[in-house]
Amino acid sequence: MTATTAGAAGVAAFDHGRYLAAMEAEARSFAAAVARGDLAARVPSCPDWDLAELVRHQGLVHRWVTKIVRSGTRQRVDWSDLPDRARPDDPAGQADWLLRGSLVLVGLLREQGPDTEVWGWAREQHTGWWARRMAHELLVHRIDAELAVDGIGPVDPELAADSIDELLHNAGAPSANAFPRREKLRGEGGTLHLHCTDVPGEWLLRRTPDGFGYEPGHAKGDAVLRGPAAELMLLLNKRLPDGAGAVECLGDAELAELWLDGLTFD
Repeated sequence: MTATTAGAAGVAAFDHGRYLAAMEAEARSFAAAVARGDLAARVPSCPDWDLAELVRHQGLVHRWVTKIVRSGTRQRVDWSDLPDRARPDDPAGQADWLLRGSLVLVGLLREQGPDTEVWGWAREQHTGWWARRMAHELLVHRIDAELAVDGIGPVDPELAADSIDELLHNAGAPSANAFPRREKLRGEGGTLHLHCTDVPGEWLLRRTPDGFGYEPGHAKGDAVLRGPAAELMLLLNKRLPDGAGAVECLGDAELAELWLDGLTFD
């Protein structure tokens, strides 16, 4: 077992092509949920948003990343002057707008390959990082859309396990402002073991004075969260409906809650 500092160089589970395939599949499922939904419906996992705002967010993120990759910039760019910003008013039109932006980005990332250097908000500065990030952002927001419409559809357990690893990997990056509560994890002691029961995927998380670190593999933790990869991923992302799922919490339940709060991805 090799110790890994959170945010240090990690190993993606899939190759570039599989991340792009996951992006396209998740985007199509997301768009299908939007097309059959009510744009004014509240998103229970993002209570400040309705379905239309969720579509706006994801669609603009894809157009923003497209701008980053297409320009080859090594600096963060703002959201001004993004292409194709205007959205239709109806669900079918918004679904088409969402999917169009996703597929443009998939095609551009396929053309560029995984090793083109561009800006990224974690430690990695290349297109391969963006392909992995966008695959998992689409997975989570597809689930958000389905929660607002008619319930969560199937989740690939291998993709779910990689989503957990990707979250841990990015959470410790110094520039990862998407994890505003991670400061709560500073300290010593209080380990958490995450264990996927249906596909390979186990991690031991340790609190440190500088933040946290993690080690892939089987080990004993002060608290344990174990269950199917999809449900464990949903729990870590605050997308598991109350009272649902088969994730077991063993050991120190308050410690497990501390970890879940500290790893919240906003």
